[in-house]
Amino acid sequence: MSADVIFDLLKNGSAVDHKFRYVDRIGDQQVSKIKQRSYVLDALAGDRNDLMALRLAAGLTACSTRSPCNQPFCPMCRHARQAKFANQVKARFAAVPQDRLLFLTVLLSVHYDAGQIDAALVKSFKRKFRNLLFHQNKTAAIPVRMSGAFEIEAMCADLSAHKAVALAPLGHDKTRQDTFFLLHFHAVIDRGSLSQDQLRSLLIKKHFPHSYQVRLQATHSDKTTEENLAKIAGYMLKFRLQHSDRISFSDDDQTGRKSSYGSLYDLAVAKKVVMAVNACGQFAGMVLKTGS
Repeated sequence: MSADVIFDLLKNGSAVDHKFRYVDRIGDQQVSKIKQRSYVLDALAGDRNDLMALRLAAGLTACSTRSPCNQPFCPMCRHARQAKFANQVKARFAAVPQDRLLFLTVLLSVHYDAGQIDAALVKSFKRKFRNLLFHQNKTAAIPVRMSGAFEIEAMCADLSAHKAVALAPLGHDKTRQDTFFLLHFHAVIDRGSLSQDQLRSLLIKKHFPHSYQVRLQATHSDKTTEENLAKIAGYMLKFRLQHSDRISFSDDDQTGRKSSYGSLYDLAVAKKVVMAVNACGQFAGMVLKTGS
């Protein structure tokens, strides 16, 4: 499909024209989802010479319930995949005692060129997680298991001094003022027969050794296991295109603090994130299930 054909398709298939695709699918959120879709189209369709981005935009425009585009940044397809993933996670972990379930975050690498984040890089980290658990589970009374997803987040240069130091081993350069891209991993994890401290040591020793690189959190005690799993699964596949102040450290003031979400990325930055996720294999490439 040529650039001219794609531009005609985009011109004749605006997000506003496709409101019906969201009715009864996303309910009251349909207006915001349509805006998100239009924003992604604007990000992808700005360069007539970028045929790959234009093809993604064309797929997003042509998406329907009968022929979904299955793109992570299509609100309808993401919504459907989040629900499917939540059901898979609940089926896998619903019978696990809640005190064995943890929410894992691992910060992996910082890149100033989003094009460096591709399928080969993600596969290398998948291999590391699989090898780690394979060797652990060979002698474990109860195996460690995880289901998770990789995420690419664009971050502004104006980090606190402490966070800049923490991200330095992962590739952050405090002398640079341009946007950078953080590849990280979220997972729900059944610690098996390990204690939380033993699991933390397993992850950190030789694998993810830098300060603040690994974070393990207990699930919410005021929610059922199923509620916790559904919320975590949806969070892991959010594919957000907004700035946040989500990464926290042990010496931050956490009193009354919640995840804060700010402005949308600039269109050029949003496009880089969308294209990087596409280069990683979209939904299938970003998801990892490991452990027996």
